Amino acid sequence: MKYILGIIAVLLLSASGFSYAEDYSGWTKDHNKATPIWVLPKATAPANMQWTVPDMPGSHKAASFYSPEVCEGCHADIHEQWKGSMMANAWVDPVFLAVYFKYVGEAKDGHQKSEVAMCSRCHTPIGYLADDPARYSRKLEGVEATGISCDVCHSVSASAGMGNGAFIMKTGDADKGKAGTKYGPFKDSKSPFHKTAYSELHTRSEMCGMCHDVNHAQNIMAIENTYSEWRTGPYNTGDPATTVTCQDCHMRQTPDNPSTGSTLRPDVPGYAAPKEMGARERKHIWQHCFVGGNLAVTALLGHNPQAKMAEERLKHACTVEFLGGGKAVKGDIYRMSIKVTNSGAGHSLPTGLTFVREMWLDVTVTDAKGKTIYRSGALDEKGNIDPSAVIYKTIIGTGSQELKPTFFLPEAAEVLYDHRIRPKGYDVAEYVFDVPADAAGPLSYHAEVRYRSAPQSLANEVLGKDAPTLPIFDMGEAQGSIELM
Repeated sequence: MKYILGIIAVLLLSASGFSYAEDYSGWTKDHNKATPIWVLPKATAPANMQWTVPDMPGSHKAASFYSPEVCEGCHADIHEQWKGSMMANAWVDPVFLAVYFKYVGEAKDGHQKSEVAMCSRCHTPIGYLADDPARYSRKLEGVEATGISCDVCHSVSASAGMGNGAFIMKTGDADKGKAGTKYGPFKDSKSPFHKTAYSELHTRSEMCGMCHDVNHAQNIMAIENTYSEWRTGPYNTGDPATTVTCQDCHMRQTPDNPSTGSTLRPDVPGYAAPKEMGARERKHIWQHCFVGGNLAVTALLGHNPQAKMAEERLKHACTVEFLGGGKAVKGDIYRMSIKVTNSGAGHSLPTGLTFVREMWLDVTVTDAKGKTIYRSGALDEKGNIDPSAVIYKTIIGTGSQELKPTFFLPEAAEVLYDHRIRPKGYDVAEYVFDVPADAAGPLSYHAEVRYRSAPQSLANEVLGKDAPTLPIFDMGEAQGSIELM
């Protein structure tokens, strides 16, 4: 925990030195052209998808939204799950805030400013829709700082399509004590506090796809394609009876079951509100932990159940297999293959901000005396991955003729490189090395898939001499022996 706290403290300090512009009124002027990214054919779209422009800045008042604590009054268990999620912490995640405010301070032209402004659309939907300029500083507070809250998702009455926050809301008026209608997956819900309405959108992956497909606000370069990766993958069969939705994995997980593509995804029976209040017993209550792969920030913020569940999810995301290479011969070249299969994720591995994420193979071969005769994927003294390693990630560039890579998202214009593993797909990595003539047999191999949220070099670049060592999580491994002749 101390090293994570160190990361956050330094990140926040590094971001605090930037000065911010005073007038942000034009930063979102073109957002009506940037969302949605695309729409579904009417024949396959949810009934409440509309072909129109979604809600824009100024379309709602912050005072219209209820705080999550009001919802907690009837939905205590669900609130307890939600408050530890990255959804709840979308605007208080210190890593995101450090990077975001760095972008705010460094954005130069209108294109870059438009892209920076788009971040707040999904990280503080209420602050964005209320067009609160405080979202460009550290002064955002109250209901606007509650991230993707209960009243955000359950005020979504329709979708304008997929990507860049394509939501359409019908809110109540909390300021006047009018709860309005809350939309959800059940057709027979009743509440003494608010009206209820069934929403097909809330039962489908398209609910998630409104924010989990992200393109650059100006040049439409793909930034995150988690929903599209699912939509074009094997978990989306086109048949509601056999399709595995985003919710089927991310809203079924409990501390006892990771609920991935490689595990069972059981129902969780129960009540959404107290039985004494008239709540119906359900075959399945959708879980609101919304667990993904972010275990570092959830642990930092004190939400250890979510951190442990994220660890369990990562453990069941992939498998590692040694495909063999026959017997090794002293003084000769040896070839071996390692297969990594995306066995548990409904999207590519990794997903999300994949130009920052790192997932790589660390392979070691030793002889019977423990001498290392081959290594690929080791970290150097600065924490950088061996450049010969097999790394699963994307690289984005500025769009210049030099194809210059960048980590500064606002200036990015194209994807230069994409090496990831599709859902239920696999990658076979080939390794070739010399077997020393004096090697003692048998040889032993150890191959593991490792993951961290960002390259060490990026932390070093941003934080300089104070950069801490970023945490690494091991997702899967294979080990065994190779006969030596």
